Amino acid sequence: MDKKLSKYSKEELIDYVLTLEKALQQKEHQLSINLKWAGNLGQWKWLYAENKVFFNELKASTIGYEAEEIGQIGFEFFTSKLHPDDYDRVMDNMRQHLIGKTDAYEVEYRIKHRDGYYLWYYDRGVITKRDNDGTPLELEGIVFNITESKKLEEQLTKYAEQDTLTNALNRRMLFKELEHQMHMNEYLDKPFSLLMFDVDRFKTINDTYGHLVGDEVLIETINLINQTKRDADITFRYGGDEFFLVLPNTRQEDALNLVSRIQDIFKKTPISSIGYVVLSMGVSQYKPEETIDQLINRVDQMMYQSKQK
Repeated sequence: MDKKLSKYSKEELIDYVLTLEKALQQKEHQLSINLKWAGNLGQWKWLYAENKVFFNELKASTIGYEAEEIGQIGFEFFTSKLHPDDYDRVMDNMRQHLIGKTDAYEVEYRIKHRDGYYLWYYDRGVITKRDNDGTPLELEGIVFNITESKKLEEQLTKYAEQDTLTNALNRRMLFKELEHQMHMNEYLDKPFSLLMFDVDRFKTINDTYGHLVGDEVLIETINLINQTKRDADITFRYGGDEFFLVLPNTRQEDALNLVSRIQDIFKKTPISSIGYVVLSMGVSQYKPEETIDQLINRVDQMMYQSKQK
């Protein structure tokens, strides 16, 4: 994103765009609006009846095309490069504005670069000219490259949902998933089980080898768990060396089979930093009408009992 624009929030950019719309409406016959903050990809104009699009050259060059190379284009030049998951949403957004159901065309979308990767754009435009019957003749707008801000947004989402050490989902996401599984059980009669595990003598490992080695033990443990679990099973870090696996559509017998597989793998596979580790595990199928806390406490007690054996 342009350095001058990166300091602004999305809300401030939208305020800028609203101001630009007023300028566009006042200058409907002028193709270029010279405002210092007019956007890092500039503005565009679409002659609707003729299907001719005029645009800042940067909008094309950013996705790998030169204006001289592509010549005069229509609306479909850009829409044909939309990400498949965004296409219907973008086209519907434009249709809603053209028939007067929205005050502006406003949308975020991914557009394909010539080299095959996608960039994120924020695009907003308005009808600036109509014929005597009210049919749209011209639309004008402004577009921003928001790829960097989207990357930051994805990072922040990841930090909010994932444990940064092991990449397992975090405690907040565990509770969210358990609520979902309980809902599936109540309304669709789908069973699920919960498995809890920790690394035996983990405090001793930290005290003996140091916390960096302790971190490596957790990372390798989770990597091994993820290689052993089924695709549908979801890994969560609860805190310290305590982890959970949510096992969707799983009854007690199948959950116990998974426990056996995990135990066998850890007996055969050393952790590179210290050698073999032992996991204590507790597992149980969810009982209808019990709370999340009751389920977690019950599985926690099972894990504790396994340590005593």
